[in-house]
Amino acid sequence: MSTLAPIADRLGKLVRMLTSDHDGEVVAAARAINRALKSAGLDIHMLAAVIEHGGMNNAKPDGPIWHSVACECAAHPERLRSEKERAFIANMVIWTKLGGDPTERQAKWLRSIYVRVRG
Repeated sequence: MSTLAPIADRLGKLVRMLTSDHDGEVVAAARAINRALKSAGLDIHMLAAVIEHGGMNNAKPDGPIWHSVACECAAHPERLRSEKERAFIANMVIWTKLGGDPTERQAKWLRSIYVRVRG
């Protein structure tokens, strides 16, 4: 999972724009938030998970966020492309439930599957 750190300043400004009295500015800000998240390999659901779980550090997010991501992927087996992906997701569900964090490489793969599954 990408961290929000590289886009945090931009997200902060965009979230503040959501308070505008002008509907067009609010819609533009919401769309810009989605674009910024997508460019970082995230989506609005991941942002919500970060908020719900009290944020994440730059090195590795806490276990509950990873577990939520893995469970979301597991909930849509029809969107997984191969047996290898299904096995990987099953392992990540178990590993993260036990409090483990994926390696950087695993996190990248899990994030890409999550983005596709949430499509």
